Amino acid sequence: MKKFVFTILALFISYWAVAQSGRIVAPSGHAWYMENGTIKLSEKWLLFHDVQFRRADILPEAQQLLLRAGIGYNLSKSIQIMGGYCFVQTYPYGDYPVKHEFPENRFWEQLIIRAPIGRATFINRYRLEQRYLGNSTTGSLANPRFENRMRYFGRMNMPLQKAEDYKLYSFVYDEIFINFGKNVGVNIYDQNRIAAGLGWKLDKKLSLELGYMNQMVQQRALQANGKSVLENNHTLIVSLVSNF
Repeated sequence: MKKFVFTILALFISYWAVAQSGRIVAPSGHAWYMENGTIKLSEKWLLFHDVQFRRADILPEAQQLLLRAGIGYNLSKSIQIMGGYCFVQTYPYGDYPVKHEFPENRFWEQLIIRAPIGRATFINRYRLEQRYLGNSTTGSLANPRFENRMRYFGRMNMPLQKAEDYKLYSFVYDEIFINFGKNVGVNIYDQNRIAAGLGWKLDKKLSLELGYMNQMVQQRALQANGKSVLENNHTLIVSLVSNF
């Protein structure tokens, strides 16, 4: 538990230091409304889905639409592999918007390792993405720009009630994104997301989560003055999680 807390603090300090390094820092308030979960096909195989409506300025302005699907395989009770496809539509938003909304096609592969720590659970997720990004000037997906991205996600779920069939729990997580490959711009460091919140088990298969996330996003293009923009997005997260 102490190692996890120290890791989260170190990541927070490191990306805050990046924010203070002479870039243009653009703060804003967002809200992400999400529904995701799994459908068990057998003891080993499962289907995964993820739908996210990401809104800028809490509700009025569209930020992104994300639709993700995949198939997973349980190597053991604690280790799972998964892969699939994701569609993303990004819209102009904030003080430094793109010129035009644009689509993205994405393929992804991941490894999840779960480890119990007392009554809590620590989740490690390692994900690779192959991204085909549309043109943010015209909105076209013709001749997409290809980029690779790797992500590490660490999350701790902690029960807040003593009963084995507890309902209320807390969570904290951090996820860092790194781009790589010849088509990457100034955003090799792509973004970091650090979040905390509460969850409530509606029943054995359905949970509702509410929390706060701070998202730091390095925009890929430089401004006319030669400076890069680092978004500092204060984000409300609302998520419905299912496991059938």
